[in-house]
Parts: sequence; C-alpha cells; structure tokens
Amino acid sequence: MAYLDAAASARTTDGARLVLPAAAAAALLAFLATLVLAIAGIVRVATGDGGAGGDFMSFYAAGYIVRHGMTDGLYNGAVQAFVQRAVYPGDLPHATGYPLPLFVAWAFAPLSRLPFTAAYLRWTAINAALLAALAFALDRHLVNVPMLPRRTFIAVFACSIPAVTNIILGQVDFIVFGALFGAYLLLREERESLAGIALAVVLIKPQFLLGVVPMLLLWQQWRTLRTLALAGGALLIVPALLAEPGALAAHARFVAGYQGAGGDLHVNAAAMSNWRGLAASVTGSNAAWAWLPGMAAITAGAFAVAMPRWRLAAHGAVAADQAYALAVMLPLLVSPHLYAHSLVLLFIPLAIALRGYFPPDDATAGDFARQSGALTLMLALYAALFTLWLSTSLGFAPMVLLVAALFAGCAWRWPNPEPQWRLDSLA
Repeated sequence: MAYLDAAASARTTDGARLVLPAAAAAALLAFLATLVLAIAGIVRVATGDGGAGGDFMSFYAAGYIVRHGMTDGLYNGAVQAFVQRAVYPGDLPHATGYPLPLFVAWAFAPLSRLPFTAAYLRWTAINAALLAALAFALDRHLVNVPMLPRRTFIAVFACSIPAVTNIILGQVDFIVFGALFGAYLLLREERESLAGIALAVVLIKPQFLLGVVPMLLLWQQWRTLRTLALAGGALLIVPALLAEPGALAAHARFVAGYQGAGGDLHVNAAAMSNWRGLAASVTGSNAAWAWLPGMAAITAGAFAVAMPRWRLAAHGAVAADQAYALAVMLPLLVSPHLYAHSLVLLFIPLAIALRGYFPPDDATAGDFARQSGALTLMLALYAALFTLWLSTSLGFAPMVLLVAALFAGCAWRWPNPEPQWRLDSLA
C-alpha cells in the first residue's frame, strides 16, 4: 500500500509539473496580448481615433449635462447622444447611453470642465490608483497565503482582461469592487453599520446588490440594511430633489427602455458577458424572446442554489465567507446588462476562496502539489478570461459559461467548508 501511495503521489506531482508550465505559457501569451490591447485602447480613446469613446464618454457627457443645468435631459437618449458628439474630439458613430444614477453624473461634473482627452487621462490615472489600492487590500487580506500563490493572484487580478478593460473604457467598477470588498471586511469585524455605508456606494450600479441584499435579509442584519437604506436613499433622492423632481422617475423609465436601446444610443448585446450575450451572438437577435426565457431560468436557478446556503450560514452551518462569495457572484449571472469589465468582481469570491484554501497555521501550505495546484488554476483562469473575451470580440460570447462554472464551484466545492467567520449574533 505504501508503494501504491508513493506511486500515486509521484503521478500527481509529475502531472502538476506538466500542467503548470502549460498554464503559465498560456497566461504569458494572454498577458502580452493584453498589454498591447491596453496601450492601443488608451491611445485610441484619448485621441478619438475610430470613434472609440469608451464608457467614460457617457460619464463625461453626463457630468457636462448636469453642470450646465440640463438635468431634465440627462435621461433623454437624444440629449445624451447630442452632447457626446459635441464634446468628443473625434467622430462618434455610436453614442453610449448613461444609465447610472444622478449622483454619479454630479461626481463626474468637475472632470467635465476639462477637455475630453485631459479628463480621460486623469480618470485613467485615478482608476490605476484605485487598482493599486485594491491590489494592496487584497494582499493584506491574503497575508496567510504563501507568497508565491498570493503574489500570483494579485498579478492575475491586476493584469486580467476585466481590470484592463475597466481602465481602457474609463469604467467605475473598481469603486463597486472596493465597496463590496470593504463591506465584506467590515461584516467580518461585526461593524454592521459601516458595512451598510460601504454597500450604499454600490448603488453606482445597483444591480450588483441583487445578491447581497437578499442575503442580509435572510441573515437579519437589520443594522446593515438600515444604514444602507438611509445612506443609499440620500445618494439617490437628495440630488434628484435638489436638481429635478422628476429625475428618479426619468431614470427608472430610461433604464427600463435601455435594455433594448436603439435610435440615438447603441447597445451591443452580442458583446455582453451574460446569457443575453451568448444568445444574441448565436441567434443574431437582441429580441427578448432570444434571451429572456434563458435569463429567467438562470436567475431562478442561481437563487435556488444560493438561498439555502445563505440560510445555513445564518446559523453557522455553512461558512459565511462562502455565502458572501455567492452573493457577489450572483449578479454576474442574472444581470441583463453586463460586459467583461464588470467581471473584475469575480476576484472578490476568488480571493475569499484562496484565503480559505490556505487557512492560518496550515502545516501543508508549503507543499509543492498544493501550491502548484493553486497556481495552475489562477494562470488557467487568466488565460481563459482573455480567450473568452477575444471570442466575444470576434462574434461568439461564451463568457457566461465560465461565470456559471465558477458559481457552481463556489457553491459545491468550497475549499474550506469549516466556518471561519460565523454570524455569532444569529447562531
């Protein structure tokens, strides 16, 4: 038996030695391609070459609109398109809709005082600083993870295609990431009210609370929910009351119609990273019949998987870390409007899982097989994210399959099922 055990161990080690270099080679190729993409993308958006305005164009124009007292036209597609073409330095064949809340437009108002190129480069620098801060926070959180897997994870996160596209497009998902990750850390420290304030920031893109809020309701975290309601209400309602009484209703109508936007605004459904993107890329249609039934089934299935685990976590039977990870991932499956840059949020549950894979005082943390397995998975994920993004750019959008696989793995193959963070007040 000892001989057989030794032989099995040797085969595992030999397999790891073969698979790890292959994953590293694929990741290196993906990194080089991503680097070229980042440089070319930033130059194109900054110079207005080829009509590449990025999502920052819509944020910049929204800031311009509210700063000039045109708040009543903020959620008018024709007004958005007109202003974007007026302030953009190049030709803009397609305007990008602005579906975010009013307070975000006011946040971009100061940048709209600058010429577009200067404003975009400044926001790019801010995003790079946010990315560095998030990488530092993740490194601190993973302090018990051995150095090589920890640093590899940070590098994979910072250089991943979701992170890079956030910077190229001038998106705001790093702020959402920081708010969700900060709320997780605060909940672990039983600072429930501060966690609610952090979650209020997620209202920049409210759909990313679709998992966390139901989880908190099942956990009966009333202090967190109360603070979220108060702070979130202030962010959403106060700017609307001060600027335009009908802004909230106009925003709701715009978002409801934006899913199938046409005319002055452009929505490329076939480039999305959700079920809608896959269905649109296969059928060639963005009509509701092509994607809505499948999206409804995925939504029902995702909640059916997550909710029992949220309930069990409330009583200490399931790791609360796992429950929070599922809550962060769920909107990435069920949101009807999702692009690759928002998949940067995947690295929150992945970081939580990696920390569980190398718990404190783990005597086997230094084993080659253990570390090489983690490294192989991280490098393979990096290459997969780029490959699926490239496939989407070429007309076939299978990214949702990877997200679904990660969600299933989070639900059924959590690395450390023993609860390390318990909801003691509810147990």
